[in-house]
Amino acid sequence: MSEEHSLSVAPLRDLVSHEEWADLTRYQVQTYLAGRALLRQGERAAHVLVLVSGLVKVVRVDRDGRQRLLAFRGPGEILGEMALQCGAVRLAYVWAMSDCKAAVVPAEEFRRFVREHRLAYPLAVMASHRLREQTEVHDGAVHERLAVTLLRLVEISGGLHSFSLTREDLAQHIDVGRKAVSKALERLGPGRVRAGKSRIEVVSVEGLREAIAPCVGA
Repeated sequence: MSEEHSLSVAPLRDLVSHEEWADLTRYQVQTYLAGRALLRQGERAAHVLVLVSGLVKVVRVDRDGRQRLLAFRGPGEILGEMALQCGAVRLAYVWAMSDCKAAVVPAEEFRRFVREHRLAYPLAVMASHRLREQTEVHDGAVHERLAVTLLRLVEISGGLHSFSLTREDLAQHIDVGRKAVSKALERLGPGRVRAGKSRIEVVSVEGLREAIAPCVGA
């Protein structure tokens, strides 16, 4: 793995102008407490959410009941736009990992906004990057994949080092068993990351970078 694997996907806020982002966030802002669903799988898409603050996780429940933690999203992201563009129901839940604030943009308003500001290409770039991110999370040894995930969380959260996550959450995200996550945490060591029953704390960002790119700077 190279150091670039630790970089998070640029949110929509970084792909548009300051004025365009301000225009998107002028809609009514709603607060979602930690543990609440911002969007629900199976619902008809009637709006998108523009995440102003907070951290969320995207979780899909398969037909057999298996849960898959697909991604994490932080401030500056847009949520639910894929289902809206396809005119379909939502394919996953979006759960608040912390207290969140998001602007609620009605479907027709969002479509108008995309047309007027010619955002089809930035949205396509963002979707491509997200797909690459979901592919890369399965690349490498388990402890490397875990380190990449934690580094991305630090980045998208704006520098937070403590997250409301369990070993099971991490196992779902990197597609391994819970025991494999526990072994990976042991390999990374308490000098890099500490894990409680429901919270993960990043102790050393540089230590995690070294775990995925041991030759960088050598």
